[in-house]
Order: sequence, then structure tokens, then C-alpha cells
Amino acid sequence: MGALAASGLLVAGACSDDSPLEGTPTAVGGAGAGGGTAASGTGGSVSLECQPPCEGDQFCSATGECIDEGTCREDADCAEGLECDPVGLVCVPGGGCGHEEIIAEPVPPNLMIVLDRSCSMRRDLSNVINIAGPNKWTHAVDAIVQMTTQFDGLIRFGLILFPDTLGGDCTQGAPAFAVLPDNETGIQTLLTDALDTSDSQYPDGPCVTNIDTAMEQASQEPAFQDVDRKSYALLITDGKQAGCNVAGGDNGTTQIITDMCTAGVSTFVVGFGDLASGTIDPAQMDLFAQAGCVPNADPNYDFYAAESPTQLQQALDTIANETLGCNYQLGETPDNPDAIFVFFNNDPDQIPRDDTHQDGWDYDPNTNQVTFYGPTCDALKAGQVSDVDIVLGCGTPTPD
Repeated sequence: MGALAASGLLVAGACSDDSPLEGTPTAVGGAGAGGGTAASGTGGSVSLECQPPCEGDQFCSATGECIDEGTCREDADCAEGLECDPVGLVCVPGGGCGHEEIIAEPVPPNLMIVLDRSCSMRRDLSNVINIAGPNKWTHAVDAIVQMTTQFDGLIRFGLILFPDTLGGDCTQGAPAFAVLPDNETGIQTLLTDALDTSDSQYPDGPCVTNIDTAMEQASQEPAFQDVDRKSYALLITDGKQAGCNVAGGDNGTTQIITDMCTAGVSTFVVGFGDLASGTIDPAQMDLFAQAGCVPNADPNYDFYAAESPTQLQQALDTIANETLGCNYQLGETPDNPDAIFVFFNNDPDQIPRDDTHQDGWDYDPNTNQVTFYGPTCDALKAGQVSDVDIVLGCGTPTPD
């Protein structure tokens, strides 16, 4: 970050031919731009004002010339802890304070999509069979393709289809995709192919809705054992548990989702379809959502009620953004965690460390991660932060 300086600031130095000094130097005991000492004389600092005074966004360098704000000619033009780069002529970390920016990458969360492919997904939103589409299956595929495209690389996706074509009518064989990085293209291809009525994944059987064993399968996802990142499940269904109770039916599903939450894996619940048609049981879906620990903020339902393709896409966008972590993995382990400083958008005001996790950040030596909390985390998720500086040694952000 370049030095901050005001026009007409008094600094010491010999004037160039283009900016001659006039009159007798005035001792002001001042500092150079950004807080660095302009020059030292007997009894204290002595600063000289450029003549004529600098105009606009320029300030008087320690060399005695008017230069653009954000640039430098001497170390005295820079704030404490920074020095003037003789090549780029901008202030960079230095000055003997051990200033060093740590490479830090956001940690993508795990998200297992648990998608209903029961026969009722061939119906349209008014609950009329519409095999050729557009039906609920078409809309669900479109929404998931869009979500995995938009959040490509930001989330580690997996996919479970229920009922699947590998297990029995009420049991599950294996996930279509275990949660891993770089699954986006594979998931998109599988689902797009499944829009064809001749495809094996098209929702034409088994004609049951085994939410319980699907969530049981999700709970066994190996990636959910990873303590270094957040993990979530996303249940998308257009109906009620039907034709099966191998894992306990609705009560079993509620308990499975509860146990997942206790283990640190939250579950988002989306009901897709016309609520007036009666295919969705809002009360039961609310119980699932409450058990999942990430209920919808809507005042009417704790689950995400999507009665149109637009509402479904909005629900998935909201959910995906909710999963985005505020965890940053450090590229090296700091010798002294107390010397960590954090800044947003090169603002010189530090983001405070908060070990109560209400607002600010904290460092976990077990995972070597910096995690943001409260409104600070919200600002990251809202896209209000374009630059995160995690710095060791000095309480000064690094330049872009």
C-alpha cells in the first residue's frame, strides 16, 4: 500500500531543479508522508516545504519534489514498517519490522447433494404427468447445473440420487459422486444425460421415495470426516417418504439428520413443488430442517419451499452462499501466532482478533487456519472484500 500524504506536507531534503526551495528552511519536527520521518537535524526532525506547493493529489517527497500520492522516492516517504522500492517507486514491507504476507487460500466446504429422482419428478409443478418436460426433473437438473457452474472450485460437490439404480427398491447402492474437488463437470454431464427418457438415471423407477436411506447414505460420506473444512448435505425432494421405511421412515430421517448435525454436518432441506397439491408435507419438512441446524430464514417455513423454477434456483443460490467458508488455510505455520495481523481491501485499520467468535477472526493452530466470524464473515460472503491480507510481523497491510 502506498504512503498516505497530504498536499503541502513539510518534508526535508534537497530540492530538484524542477521544484526549487525558496526561503529559509522551517523546523517543524514533522514526519514524512505516511508517518515516516522526513529528515533529522540537530535537536529533532526538520521538514521543508516544496515551493511552489504541491497541487492536487501530489505531496512533497523527502527529496524535495512533488510526487503522486501512493508513490515514493525515499524511505522517509513511507509509513513505519515500509520502505521505498527503488524500482517500482512504491512503499513495500520493510523497515526492519519483519513484515511478511502469508499466502492464504479459502477452504472450500463439502456439499453432498441428495436429489430425489422418484417417479413423481416426471410431473410438472401442477402435479400433472409431463414425461417429455418441462417437468420437475428438468427444472431440478437445470438448477443444479447452474449452481455447480456458478460455484465451480468454491465448493466440493458430491451427488446422491434416490432411489438409485444400484441398491434394492428401498436401499442405496453407492453415491453417484462422492464428495471430491473437481466433480462439477461429471455431475453436470450425468444429470444432463439423465434428461433423456432412455437414460438409466431418468426418474422412471423404482417408484418409491426413500428419503431415510438416502440420508443414511449421505451420513456415511467419508469426506464428512475431514475436520479441516465445513461439511453440509442438501436434500432436494418433491414429496413425502413413500413405499419404504428401511431406515425408519420419517422418524428415522429426522434422527439421522439430527445425528449428522451433532457431528458437525448440517443439512439444508428443499421442498420442490406446489404445496397446495399435497405432495409435500410442510410440517415434516420443517422437522427435517430444524434437525439439520440450518433452517431457512423465511417466517413461514423452516425448509426452503420452492414452488417455481425461479424459487428453486434462488434457494440453491442462497444455500451455496451459506456454505461458503470463512476459513483460510495458511501456506506456512507462523512461529508466533500473536504476530498475525489481518486487513481487508488494504484498509490500514486492522480486523480485530476475537477469541469469542462474535465478530472478527481467530487462529486455530491445530488446523493452521484463520477463520472469520460474525459480520466480518458476512462481509466476505457478500463479496464486499476484494483483498484479504494476512500479515506477520507488522500491523500494516501489504500493497496489491
